[in-house]
This record gives sequence, C-alpha cells and structure tokens, in this order.
Amino acid sequence: MPTKKRKLKIRAPKYYQTGKIYISPDGGETVYEQKRNGERGRMVEQSQIAQDIEQLQAEEDMYSIQAIQLRRKYPALRKAWERYCIVWNMITHQNEDN
Repeated sequence: MPTKKRKLKIRAPKYYQTGKIYISPDGGETVYEQKRNGERGRMVEQSQIAQDIEQLQAEEDMYSIQAIQLRRKYPALRKAWERYCIVWNMITHQNEDN
C-alpha cells in the first residue's frame, strides 16, 4: 500500500501577514510595514544592534559640554558619574587581562 506524502508547510516569520509589504531602510536590521500610500508604517521587528544604536543616540547628550557642566553643578550627578567610570574601567581592564 503506498503511503500518503505529507506536504511540508513553510512557516512565515511571526510578524509576517499575507498581503502586506515590508521594508527595511537599514539592510534588514529594522523592518517596517509599508502603508498603502508608500509611507513607512509601524515597526514590526528590530535587531539587537539596531536597538543598541538607538540607545547610543539617546545617550549622546551625556557626553557633551553641557553634561560636564551639569556634573560640575550637581554633586550627586558628579558622584554617580565617577562611580560609573570606576565600574566601567574595572570591567574593561578585567576583560583586557583575560
């Protein structure tokens, strides 16, 4: 008796919906749903590197002249920054030793 052949079902990614068009302006790191008028719609997927870049851009103002002036003006901010620098240096130098 011949056995029935099962068809393999190919699963689409979880964010994929039939009939939608998806665009990625950064080579696949971030995926958006495209609106019917051609504009970029909602974001449906973002890689970790794209999230890290977004966070870097959000934190850029912490390294400016104004940030230095704020740390000079507010002792609590200066103390927290100094602790951050100490921990940062301990971790990076520990990784260099290994």
